[in-house]
Amino acid sequence: MLVTRESRRTQRLHSALAEFYGPGLAADTFVDRAFTLTARLVPFALNSHGVIDRKTGSLTAAFDCTPPGLADAFAAFGRLMGKYAPFRFDPTVNDGKPFSARDFYSRPAFCDLDIYQEVYRPMRLTDHCFMHVPTGPDEVVFVGFLRDGRPFDLAEKELFQLVQPHLSNGRKLAFAMTAAEDTPVTPELFFGAGFTPRESDVLYWLTRGKTNEEIAKLLRMRADSVSRHLQTIYEKMGVEHRVSATIRALDLARKLHAAAVSLQGGEVSFTVPTR
Repeated sequence: MLVTRESRRTQRLHSALAEFYGPGLAADTFVDRAFTLTARLVPFALNSHGVIDRKTGSLTAAFDCTPPGLADAFAAFGRLMGKYAPFRFDPTVNDGKPFSARDFYSRPAFCDLDIYQEVYRPMRLTDHCFMHVPTGPDEVVFVGFLRDGRPFDLAEKELFQLVQPHLSNGRKLAFAMTAAEDTPVTPELFFGAGFTPRESDVLYWLTRGKTNEEIAKLLRMRADSVSRHLQTIYEKMGVEHRVSATIRALDLARKLHAAAVSLQGGEVSFTVPTR
């Protein structure tokens, strides 16, 4: 059977996403997972993950490698990025969809910019593709891909657009998993919140990162029965997919556990200023 380029791309995307969402996703592994995910899909020379704190305006970035001159180039980028719409980490640019510097400037026009002369030219980079990762109100997150050859084309940016919601959901899930690390998640917590015993079992294993097939084996039921229970769970939670359900379930477990602890009483501590 002839395998088309589109089907190969879809298979590669599904495989990369399965690895991205796999066990071990947490706040301290998210950036590396994001780097690995995108590197499996599109070739580039340098991968970046940048976060702007809305309160302070400071930009913090991580890179998948450290080519010569990176520190100086990053300092120059921070100094010059606000002058140009494609570089200022504005989530509204291109209606929030992935875009590249070359979408705004021809090669000669790009080369005339001071940001090119101080950031991209020293590292011999010729295009920079930006992808906004929707997060909370306190920060702006972008993933960036820098290339030293041909510009990013439309097909590559369309592929990044498919990845975009997964990076957003994956980041939320990673932080939810980390926040719930000290919470004893159990089926009983979910049963007390109004889920049936079977739904509670399914929801518990969902928070453990299990697939439908794995849940079916653990609970000795059919995979299609797991799917039906999940659909009911989604409806009760007001979500559309398993990642959102997992995030909601972990948040619910933390709140229920905290409420139970407060009823039981326990150690109380305060912090006060001394001067």
